[in-house]
Amino acid sequence: MKIDLSKFKKGWLWHLIGPVAVVVAVLLAGPTKVWTVVSEAKLNYIAAAVAMAVPLIILKAIRWKILLRCYDIKLGFAESASMYSMGMVLSAITPGRLGDLIKIVMLIKKGHSTAKAIASNIIDRLLDIPVVLLTGYFGMLYFSGHFASQLRIINIAGVIILAVLTTVVLKRHLVKKIAIKLVPAKYHDSAKESWYEIIGAFNRGNIVRTTQIVLWTFLFWGCQFYAIYLCAMAVGAEINLIYMCACAAVAMLLSLLPITVAGVGTRDVVYILLLSQVGITTQQSIAISGLVLAVFLSNCIIFYLTYALFANRGAAKKCIKNEE
Repeated sequence: MKIDLSKFKKGWLWHLIGPVAVVVAVLLAGPTKVWTVVSEAKLNYIAAAVAMAVPLIILKAIRWKILLRCYDIKLGFAESASMYSMGMVLSAITPGRLGDLIKIVMLIKKGHSTAKAIASNIIDRLLDIPVVLLTGYFGMLYFSGHFASQLRIINIAGVIILAVLTTVVLKRHLVKKIAIKLVPAKYHDSAKESWYEIIGAFNRGNIVRTTQIVLWTFLFWGCQFYAIYLCAMAVGAEINLIYMCACAAVAMLLSLLPITVAGVGTRDVVYILLLSQVGITTQQSIAISGLVLAVFLSNCIIFYLTYALFANRGAAKKCIKNEE
Protein backbone atom coordinates (compact mmCIF):
# COMPACT_ATOMS: atom_id res chain seq x y z
CA MET A 1 0.00 0.00 0.00
CA LYS A 2 1.30 3.45 -0.95
CA ILE A 3 0.29 6.89 0.16
CA ASP A 4 0.22 9.18 -2.86
CA LEU A 5 1.24 12.58 -1.55
CA SER A 6 1.14 13.99 -5.11
CA LYS A 7 -2.63 14.53 -4.61
CA PHE A 8 -1.84 17.56 -2.47
CA LYS A 9 -0.31 19.31 -5.49
CA LYS A 10 -3.69 19.54 -7.22
CA GLY A 11 -5.15 21.82 -4.56
CA TRP A 12 -2.01 23.78 -3.81
CA LEU A 13 -3.82 27.13 -4.01
CA TRP A 14 -5.97 26.15 -1.01
CA HIS A 15 -2.82 25.45 0.98
CA LEU A 16 -1.67 29.04 0.46
CA ILE A 17 -4.59 30.46 2.46
CA GLY A 18 -2.78 29.86 5.76
CA PRO A 19 0.57 31.44 4.77
CA VAL A 20 -1.20 34.39 3.14
CA ALA A 21 -3.16 34.97 6.36
CA VAL A 22 0.12 35.11 8.30
CA VAL A 23 1.66 37.65 5.93
CA VAL A 24 -1.42 39.87 6.08
CA ALA A 25 -1.55 39.64 9.89
CA VAL A 26 2.12 40.59 10.24
CA LEU A 27 1.79 43.52 7.82
CA LEU A 28 -1.25 44.86 9.67
CA ALA A 29 0.40 44.45 13.08
CA GLY A 30 3.71 45.96 11.91
CA PRO A 31 6.68 43.68 11.11
CA THR A 32 9.06 45.73 13.27
CA LYS A 33 6.77 45.59 16.30
CA VAL A 34 6.26 41.85 15.90
CA TRP A 35 10.01 41.28 15.60
CA THR A 36 10.63 43.36 18.74
CA VAL A 37 8.33 41.09 20.75
CA VAL A 38 9.92 37.93 19.31
CA SER A 39 13.50 39.15 19.86
CA GLU A 40 12.76 39.86 23.53
CA ALA A 41 11.32 36.38 24.15
CA LYS A 42 12.83 34.54 27.13
CA LEU A 43 15.02 31.67 25.95
CA ASN A 44 14.56 29.59 29.11
CA TYR A 45 10.82 29.25 28.44
CA ILE A 46 11.45 28.40 24.79
CA ALA A 47 14.03 25.78 25.75
CA ALA A 48 11.58 24.25 28.22
CA ALA A 49 8.90 24.10 25.49
CA VAL A 50 11.29 22.36 23.09
CA ALA A 51 12.30 19.89 25.81
CA MET A 52 8.67 18.80 26.12
CA ALA A 53 9.30 16.78 22.93
CA VAL A 54 10.87 14.05 25.04
CA PRO A 55 7.81 13.24 27.20
CA LEU A 56 5.61 13.66 24.11
CA ILE A 57 7.49 10.91 22.29
CA ILE A 58 7.46 8.62 25.31
CA LEU A 59 3.74 9.09 26.00
CA LYS A 60 2.71 8.64 22.36
CA ALA A 61 4.94 5.58 21.93
CA ILE A 62 3.46 3.92 25.02
CA ARG A 63 -0.11 4.65 23.89
CA TRP A 64 0.58 3.38 20.38
CA LYS A 65 2.10 0.20 21.77
CA ILE A 66 -0.92 -0.46 24.03
CA LEU A 67 -3.41 0.33 21.25
CA LEU A 68 -1.74 -2.12 18.87
CA ARG A 69 -2.12 -4.89 21.44
CA CYS A 70 -5.87 -4.64 20.84
CA TYR A 71 -5.09 -5.78 17.29
CA ASP A 72 -2.72 -8.55 18.41
CA ILE A 73 0.24 -6.53 17.15
CA LYS A 74 3.22 -6.56 19.48
CA LEU A 75 5.83 -3.82 19.18
CA GLY A 76 8.74 -3.01 21.45
CA PHE A 77 9.05 0.51 22.84
CA ALA A 78 11.84 1.35 20.37
CA GLU A 79 9.76 0.23 17.38
CA SER A 80 6.72 2.09 18.63
CA ALA A 81 8.69 5.31 19.26
CA SER A 82 10.38 5.08 15.87
CA MET A 83 7.12 4.54 14.01
CA TYR A 84 5.26 7.29 15.82
CA SER A 85 8.11 9.77 15.46
CA MET A 86 8.13 9.38 11.68
CA GLY A 87 4.36 9.86 11.66
CA MET A 88 4.77 13.13 13.57
CA VAL A 89 7.44 14.38 11.15
CA LEU A 90 5.36 13.72 8.04
CA SER A 91 2.19 15.09 9.65
CA ALA A 92 4.03 18.39 10.07
CA ILE A 93 4.57 18.83 6.33
CA THR A 94 1.24 17.61 4.97
CA PRO A 95 -2.17 19.37 4.89
CA GLY A 96 -4.60 18.04 7.48
CA ARG A 97 -1.69 16.11 9.07
CA LEU A 98 -2.33 13.25 6.65
CA GLY A 99 1.35 12.30 6.68
CA ASP A 100 0.70 10.55 9.98
CA LEU A 101 -0.85 7.75 7.90
CA ILE A 102 2.69 6.61 7.11
CA LYS A 103 2.25 4.36 10.14
CA ILE A 104 -0.12 2.27 8.01
CA VAL A 105 2.63 1.64 5.48
CA MET A 106 5.18 0.88 8.20
CA LEU A 107 2.89 -1.69 9.84
CA ILE A 108 2.18 -3.39 6.52
CA LYS A 109 5.92 -3.58 5.78
CA LYS A 110 6.34 -5.37 9.10
CA GLY A 111 3.99 -8.06 7.84
CA HIS A 112 0.76 -7.01 9.54
CA SER A 113 -2.55 -7.02 7.69
CA THR A 114 -3.74 -3.94 5.81
CA ALA A 115 -7.05 -4.01 7.66
CA LYS A 116 -5.39 -3.95 11.08
CA ALA A 117 -2.97 -1.23 10.00
CA ILE A 118 -5.78 1.02 8.73
CA ALA A 119 -8.09 0.32 11.68
CA SER A 120 -5.42 1.01 14.33
CA ASN A 121 -4.50 4.32 12.68
CA ILE A 122 -8.12 5.43 12.46
CA ILE A 123 -8.66 4.71 16.16
CA ASP A 124 -5.34 6.37 17.02
CA ARG A 125 -6.38 9.60 15.30
CA LEU A 126 -9.89 9.53 16.74
CA LEU A 127 -8.53 9.20 20.29
CA ASP A 128 -7.07 12.71 20.22
CA ILE A 129 -10.11 14.53 18.87
CA PRO A 130 -12.37 14.16 21.97
CA VAL A 131 -9.60 15.42 24.28
CA VAL A 132 -8.98 18.50 22.15
CA LEU A 133 -12.73 19.13 21.80
CA LEU A 134 -13.35 18.79 25.54
CA THR A 135 -10.37 21.01 26.39
CA GLY A 136 -11.61 23.72 24.07
CA TYR A 137 -15.21 23.44 25.23
CA PHE A 138 -14.63 23.41 28.98
CA GLY A 139 -11.99 26.11 28.65
CA MET A 140 -14.53 28.30 26.87
CA LEU A 141 -17.21 27.36 29.40
CA TYR A 142 -14.88 28.39 32.24
CA PHE A 143 -14.45 31.78 30.57
CA SER A 144 -18.01 31.98 29.23
CA GLY A 145 -17.96 35.75 29.52
CA HIS A 146 -15.39 35.92 26.73
CA PHE A 147 -16.86 33.12 24.60
CA ALA A 148 -20.63 33.74 24.87
CA SER A 149 -21.29 33.92 21.11
CA GLN A 150 -18.91 31.05 20.30
CA LEU A 151 -20.49 28.83 22.94
CA ARG A 152 -23.94 29.21 21.38
CA ILE A 153 -22.63 27.94 18.07
CA ILE A 154 -20.61 25.17 19.73
CA ASN A 155 -23.60 24.00 21.81
CA ILE A 156 -25.73 23.72 18.67
CA ALA A 157 -22.93 21.89 16.88
CA GLY A 158 -22.49 19.63 19.91
CA VAL A 159 -26.15 18.60 19.87
CA ILE A 160 -25.89 17.80 16.17
CA ILE A 161 -22.70 15.78 16.68
CA LEU A 162 -24.26 13.80 19.54
CA ALA A 163 -27.29 13.06 17.38
CA VAL A 164 -25.05 11.86 14.57
CA LEU A 165 -22.95 9.70 16.90
CA THR A 166 -26.08 8.18 18.44
CA THR A 167 -27.33 7.36 14.96
CA VAL A 168 -23.97 5.83 14.04
CA VAL A 169 -24.05 3.58 17.12
CA LEU A 170 -27.68 2.51 16.73
CA LYS A 171 -27.54 2.17 12.94
CA ARG A 172 -23.92 1.08 12.60
CA HIS A 173 -24.74 -1.65 10.07
CA LEU A 174 -26.41 0.90 7.81
CA VAL A 175 -23.49 3.30 8.31
CA LYS A 176 -21.09 0.51 7.36
CA LYS A 177 -22.94 -0.13 4.09
CA ILE A 178 -22.98 3.58 3.21
CA ALA A 179 -19.30 4.01 4.10
CA ILE A 180 -18.24 1.03 2.01
CA LYS A 181 -20.24 2.25 -0.99
CA LEU A 182 -18.31 5.52 -0.87
CA VAL A 183 -15.07 3.55 -1.27
CA PRO A 184 -13.99 2.52 -4.84
CA ALA A 185 -15.26 -0.98 -5.72
CA LYS A 186 -11.79 -2.53 -5.80
CA TYR A 187 -11.28 -1.59 -2.14
CA HIS A 188 -14.63 -2.90 -0.84
CA ASP A 189 -13.16 -6.09 0.65
CA SER A 190 -10.40 -4.17 2.43
CA ALA A 191 -12.91 -1.60 3.70
CA LYS A 192 -15.16 -4.33 5.12
CA GLU A 193 -12.21 -6.01 6.81
CA SER A 194 -11.00 -2.71 8.28
CA TRP A 195 -14.50 -2.00 9.60
CA TYR A 196 -14.64 -5.34 11.40
CA GLU A 197 -11.15 -4.73 12.82
CA ILE A 198 -12.24 -1.36 14.21
CA ILE A 199 -15.29 -2.89 15.90
CA GLY A 200 -13.25 -5.89 17.04
CA ALA A 201 -10.71 -3.66 18.75
CA PHE A 202 -13.40 -2.29 21.05
CA ASN A 203 -14.45 -5.83 21.93
CA ARG A 204 -10.87 -6.91 22.61
CA GLY A 205 -9.90 -3.79 24.53
CA ASN A 206 -10.32 -4.63 28.21
CA ILE A 207 -10.87 -2.12 31.01
CA VAL A 208 -7.18 -1.99 31.94
CA ARG A 209 -6.02 -1.25 28.40
CA THR A 210 -8.78 1.28 27.84
CA THR A 211 -7.91 3.08 31.08
CA GLN A 212 -4.23 3.13 30.16
CA ILE A 213 -4.93 4.52 26.69
CA VAL A 214 -7.15 7.27 28.11
CA LEU A 215 -4.56 8.11 30.78
CA TRP A 216 -1.65 8.38 28.31
CA THR A 217 -3.82 10.45 25.98
CA PHE A 218 -4.62 13.02 28.66
CA LEU A 219 -1.00 13.12 29.83
CA PHE A 220 0.21 13.68 26.26
CA TRP A 221 -2.16 16.55 25.66
CA GLY A 222 -1.37 18.02 29.05
CA CYS A 223 2.29 18.23 28.01
CA GLN A 224 1.34 19.56 24.58
CA PHE A 225 -0.83 22.35 25.95
CA TYR A 226 1.74 23.25 28.61
CA ALA A 227 4.42 23.62 25.92
CA ILE A 228 2.16 26.13 24.16
CA TYR A 229 1.58 27.95 27.43
CA LEU A 230 5.36 28.21 27.86
CA CYS A 231 5.52 29.98 24.48
CA ALA A 232 3.01 32.52 25.77
CA MET A 233 5.07 32.98 28.93
CA ALA A 234 8.18 33.51 26.81
CA VAL A 235 6.81 36.73 25.29
CA GLY A 236 5.56 38.00 28.64
CA ALA A 237 1.87 37.43 27.93
CA GLU A 238 -0.09 37.46 31.17
CA ILE A 239 -2.70 34.84 30.44
CA ASN A 240 -4.53 32.12 32.35
CA LEU A 241 -3.36 28.57 31.57
CA ILE A 242 -6.91 27.29 31.03
CA TYR A 243 -7.74 30.14 28.67
CA MET A 244 -4.56 29.49 26.66
CA CYS A 245 -5.43 25.79 26.44
CA ALA A 246 -8.90 26.63 25.11
CA CYS A 247 -7.42 28.89 22.43
CA ALA A 248 -4.82 26.28 21.50
CA ALA A 249 -7.50 23.59 21.22
CA VAL A 250 -9.55 25.70 18.80
CA ALA A 251 -6.42 26.42 16.73
CA MET A 252 -5.50 22.71 16.63
CA LEU A 253 -8.93 21.71 15.37
CA LEU A 254 -8.73 24.29 12.58
CA SER A 255 -5.23 23.04 11.68
CA LEU A 256 -6.91 19.85 10.41
CA LEU A 257 -8.42 21.85 7.54
CA PRO A 258 -6.61 21.38 4.19
CA ILE A 259 -5.96 25.15 3.93
CA THR A 260 -2.88 25.07 6.11
CA VAL A 261 0.25 23.10 6.89
CA ALA A 262 1.33 22.82 10.54
CA GLY A 263 -1.45 25.27 11.48
CA VAL A 264 0.23 28.21 9.73
CA GLY A 265 -2.29 31.02 9.38
CA THR A 266 -5.27 29.39 11.08
CA ARG A 267 -3.46 29.36 14.42
CA ASP A 268 -2.43 33.02 14.03
CA VAL A 269 -5.98 34.15 13.28
CA VAL A 270 -7.40 32.19 16.23
CA TYR A 271 -4.82 33.59 18.63
CA ILE A 272 -5.32 37.17 17.42
CA LEU A 273 -9.11 36.97 17.76
CA LEU A 274 -9.30 35.11 21.07
CA LEU A 275 -6.27 36.43 22.96
CA SER A 276 -7.23 40.04 22.21
CA GLN A 277 -10.25 39.51 24.48
CA VAL A 278 -7.96 39.18 27.51
CA GLY A 279 -5.67 42.08 26.72
CA ILE A 280 -2.99 40.35 24.65
CA THR A 281 -1.77 42.56 21.81
CA THR A 282 -1.84 41.47 18.18
CA GLN A 283 1.95 41.55 18.11
CA GLN A 284 2.14 39.22 21.12
CA SER A 285 -0.44 36.87 19.60
CA ILE A 286 1.53 36.60 16.36
CA ALA A 287 4.73 36.12 18.33
CA ILE A 288 3.16 33.32 20.39
CA SER A 289 1.95 31.60 17.22
CA GLY A 290 5.38 31.98 15.64
CA LEU A 291 7.09 30.48 18.69
CA VAL A 292 4.60 27.59 18.75
CA LEU A 293 5.50 26.89 15.11
CA ALA A 294 9.23 27.20 15.82
CA VAL A 295 8.97 24.80 18.78
CA PHE A 296 6.92 22.41 16.67
CA LEU A 297 9.56 22.39 13.91
CA SER A 298 12.30 21.93 16.51
CA ASN A 299 10.36 18.99 17.92
CA CYS A 300 10.14 17.52 14.42
CA ILE A 301 13.92 17.45 14.30
CA ILE A 302 13.93 15.59 17.62
CA PHE A 303 11.24 13.24 16.30
CA TYR A 304 13.29 12.49 13.18
CA LEU A 305 16.44 11.84 15.21
CA THR A 306 14.40 9.50 17.42
CA TYR A 307 13.15 7.67 14.34
CA ALA A 308 16.66 7.38 12.90
CA LEU A 309 18.12 6.22 16.21
CA PHE A 310 15.57 3.49 16.90
CA ALA A 311 15.25 2.46 13.23
CA ASN A 312 19.00 1.94 12.99
CA ARG A 313 19.01 0.04 16.27
CA GLY A 314 16.26 -2.22 14.96
CA ALA A 315 18.17 -2.83 11.72
CA ALA A 316 21.31 -3.68 13.71
CA LYS A 317 19.43 -6.22 15.83
CA LYS A 318 18.09 -7.91 12.69
CA CYS A 319 21.60 -8.19 11.27
CA ILE A 320 22.86 -9.76 14.48
CA LYS A 321 20.00 -12.27 14.50
CA ASN A 322 20.64 -13.18 10.86
CA GLU A 323 24.33 -13.74 11.56
CA GLU A 324 23.49 -16.00 14.48
